[in-house]
Amino acid sequence: MHSEYLTADYIIVGGGSAGCVLANRLSEDPRNKVLLLEAGGEDWNPLIHIPAGYIKTMVNPAVNWMFETEPEPDTGNRPIAFPRGKVLGGSSAINAMLYVRGQTQDYDRWAEAGNPGWSAADVLPYFKKAESCQVDEILNGPSADHRGTDGPLVVNKVQSTYPVLDRLMSAAAGLGYPTTTDYNGPDQEGLGYSQVTQKNGLRFSAKRAYLSPVRRRPNLRVITHAMVTELTFSDPVKVDGVRFTRRGKIMTAKAGREVILAAGAIQSPQILELSGVGQPDRLSGFGIGVKQALSGVGENLADHYISRLSWRLNAPLSLNANARGMGLVREVLRFVLTRKGTLTMPAAIVLGFVKSSSDLPVPDIQYHIANASFSDPAKRIFHDFPGLTIGPCQLRPKSRGTVHITSADPLRAPAISPNFLADEEDQRIHVAGMKIARAIMQSDEMSAVVDHELTPGAEAASDEALLDYARATGVTLYHPVSTCRMGPHPSHGDVVDSSLRVHGIAGLRVVDASIMPDLVSGNTNAPVIMIAEKAADIIRSEAVG
Repeated sequence: MHSEYLTADYIIVGGGSAGCVLANRLSEDPRNKVLLLEAGGEDWNPLIHIPAGYIKTMVNPAVNWMFETEPEPDTGNRPIAFPRGKVLGGSSAINAMLYVRGQTQDYDRWAEAGNPGWSAADVLPYFKKAESCQVDEILNGPSADHRGTDGPLVVNKVQSTYPVLDRLMSAAAGLGYPTTTDYNGPDQEGLGYSQVTQKNGLRFSAKRAYLSPVRRRPNLRVITHAMVTELTFSDPVKVDGVRFTRRGKIMTAKAGREVILAAGAIQSPQILELSGVGQPDRLSGFGIGVKQALSGVGENLADHYISRLSWRLNAPLSLNANARGMGLVREVLRFVLTRKGTLTMPAAIVLGFVKSSSDLPVPDIQYHIANASFSDPAKRIFHDFPGLTIGPCQLRPKSRGTVHITSADPLRAPAISPNFLADEEDQRIHVAGMKIARAIMQSDEMSAVVDHELTPGAEAASDEALLDYARATGVTLYHPVSTCRMGPHPSHGDVVDSSLRVHGIAGLRVVDASIMPDLVSGNTNAPVIMIAEKAADIIRSEAVG
């Protein structure tokens, strides 16, 4: 690098899902000079692109920030691994590739909370703009009008179906939990094979979808290994650039128009606090001068919490044998030759969205289901016998946590306190999800192929025992949101307005999962891409105006 001082019209901090979308869309106008700064490196690790490689990248510090939560009493006072992508593509380069939009009611609630332009009807065009759905069954079905066919992000169904999972969905239907062909349609309810961001049997991250095709645009510059440490200000209430470190050097970049934080729900609030934007008492305690008091920075953290129930099967209907020994050798060869097989599978082969009570208007429980099981879930070591796993989570938890810096040192990880299962309603619905999973597996249809329940095991017979198991073994589902919440009331904890501008500061926006007013009913990557698509339109229209 020849200069320690860079300029651009737009500086995007973070090359994850939102950052890749913004880099693409803002550089479409050749008059815009765009700079994208990513703390991680290129996505050269081959395990990123092999779908099943997430098992390894989830624990690889070369592409993962390797955060951990603070120990908390409601989850057994244990630190919980909290993966976040540290590579171009961000978490879309290491996640489970599941494409889930959530419920239309999620976005209507956003608009009702004082965010005009964010209702389900408002955001649907951006979901469609982003997507290239490749599933004929969906495109010829009743929800076709809700799907996009010519966007950058390729969406397919999992490549293979499995008799034991077909049997499970049939058993669920027999208990009143329907089967669906498209949980991303107007009605989310039901169990169905997963929709995934894959193309030709390979992961199709936001980097591959949005950044790679435009990387050579002369008005777009991408700098990797660029760790942004703070925002710079031209006056007390106007951001004019960023300071970052790269290969031991401290560098500065100045923005002619805007700085856009797209560092995610953990690091966007971290950068704001390091820059003097947040709670005055907290910042002054670390010797950080207060630029703007915003009580909501780092607050309102919401996330999905999942526990895993597993069963030993009495027949070879599982993927476990394909993950070890000669089975794995065969699957590697199959993948190399055909781009098919077990190595293309995501973490959940079937997703389910069910109601804990028939009185509810929409599902409040999500299942991640796979005909596989682990002897060591943390290390993703498979059992040496056939197994099946169902992971329930509550879709709209009430528990709220925090993300805050613990030092003025930008290299020190923030303290992540999700507060999982602190709310009694969260506890009740999570246990309900576990009991429904058991009911499906204990049905006559599934009993024919089940040997016994592995975890939590038959001895966990009461609601209290199930909750204890969930507290002791559950983990994040990797969906942190709301730490820079969108809303009209900064005095009540909102951080950005409906145009994603930070309240009280000019020249600064946040565009990532942190702005969600509340957690969506499902996985968060598809909504983040939608948010960035919409934000790019807002930014470009305001620039013209």
